[in-house]
Amino acid sequence: MKENVIFIDDEKSSRTIYRGTLQDIYGDEYNVIAIEPEITVHDMLAKIESYESVVSIVIDEKLHVVVGTEYKGSQLVEAIRVSDSKLPLYILTSEMGLIEPPFGSVEYIIDKTKIEQEAYKHECAILMRRHINSFNDINNQRSERFDILLKKSIIDELTEEELAEYEALDFLRIKRVLSTESVVPSSELKKQEDLLAEIEGQLKKIENE
Repeated sequence: MKENVIFIDDEKSSRTIYRGTLQDIYGDEYNVIAIEPEITVHDMLAKIESYESVVSIVIDEKLHVVVGTEYKGSQLVEAIRVSDSKLPLYILTSEMGLIEPPFGSVEYIIDKTKIEQEAYKHECAILMRRHINSFNDINNQRSERFDILLKKSIIDELTEEELAEYEALDFLRIKRVLSTESVVPSSELKKQEDLLAEIEGQLKKIENE
């Protein structure tokens, strides 16, 4: 089954045009799905979650022109980052001045004025494939480590350190669901962010051992 790339744009004609261009960039091994944004961030996150095997999301910066969303593309990026710090995200725009910091939340800002140029498309293709490969590697490492700890927990007792790691990895598996709840207390989001930072530190330590 092909992995999916989601493209979000509020204009139907743009979804048609840029979906084709993005499909050229990503290649036949990926399936680019163009979707209309929802009015609220909460509904948009839920819509994204309804798609399986998503390895990348491209978001147009101006989402309010036709649909009238309550957010811009860069604001949707920040919302997605609460639940996934590693998923490759891209902003599509013809006006760099519209994008507000922090730029570090996205892997790359795609320039609409260059996207039809073959050299630029080739550059984007190399960059995006590299990001997807890194994303898949991280997910595979997490999944393999979780399975190892799960199997050990069935036949033996986990050490205190292993139990903390197991719970952290398990949290990563369910935190997207938490992020799409209609009301998530700020204290809970802070706990999620702190735990995510701790998880990443633990995984890096494991990789270096």
